[in-house]
Amino acid sequence: MRVYYFGTFEKDYSRNIIFVDAMRSAGIDVVILNREVKEENALKYKQFSNLIKLGVKFVRAYLYLFVQLLKIKDSKYLFIGYPSHLDVIFFYLPAKLKGMKIFFNPLVSLYDTFVLDRKFFKVNSILSKIFYIIDKLAFCLSDVIFIDTRTHKEFIANLFKIDEKKFRVVPVGSMKEFFECKIERVKKKNTFTALYVGKYIPLHGVEIIVKSAKILEGENIQFIFVGKGQLYKSIREMVDQLGIKNIEFIEWVDRGELRQLIKSCHVVLGIFKGDGKAMRVVPNKVYDALACGSLVITANTPAVREYFKDKEELILVKPDDPQDLAKKILWVNANGNEGSKIAERGQKKFFQIASFEVLGNTLKEIIRET
Repeated sequence: MRVYYFGTFEKDYSRNIIFVDAMRSAGIDVVILNREVKEENALKYKQFSNLIKLGVKFVRAYLYLFVQLLKIKDSKYLFIGYPSHLDVIFFYLPAKLKGMKIFFNPLVSLYDTFVLDRKFFKVNSILSKIFYIIDKLAFCLSDVIFIDTRTHKEFIANLFKIDEKKFRVVPVGSMKEFFECKIERVKKKNTFTALYVGKYIPLHGVEIIVKSAKILEGENIQFIFVGKGQLYKSIREMVDQLGIKNIEFIEWVDRGELRQLIKSCHVVLGIFKGDGKAMRVVPNKVYDALACGSLVITANTPAVREYFKDKEELILVKPDDPQDLAKKILWVNANGNEGSKIAERGQKKFFQIASFEVLGNTLKEIIRET
């Protein structure tokens, strides 16, 4: 069985890498046809000149990809990766003329991400309406849409009026760097340490972690924040204003170093917002930590409850509640043996639902039924 993973998707983004590696592990021949159009800062597109520059990038990429698509003669399966919503629209007709099925792996809605969650654009702005239309068309034209949780599926289907039968729920999973280290032994830090990893996006609720760190200042508990992104500056300012001394900031580490750091910390922190997109997703970093055999603390949301149970495979806290987060961190500090057992069960659950073998077989079955 051969499939083409196609489009302007981010080739280094975890969702794309995981899908490709999982399918290959299941014996599927995956051919990658990619001409990446990557731009980190969506706010730049408020300026018309930057929109023109982006348009030129897409034209060049689409000319190349159109020629490559015409050459395909040995497969009827076209996978379009994240974040290639426009690709579905522009390549729908030539793909259908070749008799191909379109499998769309969007991970998220652009409208939900940039307008509702990160609030880069006002709901009634022209750009927000453009994002909505792009999402709507991409979802409508796809034969199969991959999404990460049932909660997320129901939200997207309702928001854009899409038939739920098009969706297939596939967990986001983890990169091989994290779960291939199953038997690796890393010594825990001497001081009890809680780790946050991320790009400081709103759904993470980093301000809640900061407030918990303030509550725990006198408890000999250290917090490490790894990453940089949207709210990084405001979080640094918040920490300075509160005079918090038990948070260390690290702006970047590679995956190998990150794996070591995850395994050396006593708990890994997930997301803590109590509304919006945070209710609908279980992010990569939760799966990464579970794959490493680390203990995860994250908000009690409908999405996370689809896969995990509180104090069985991880620890859940009340969303938007720094006091409860601080309380659960103290519990782990005082109950190390029980915490280790929860982490072991969490790692076992990861391999049951999100290993390459499981994801690959799931994807193979979805392709076959289509």
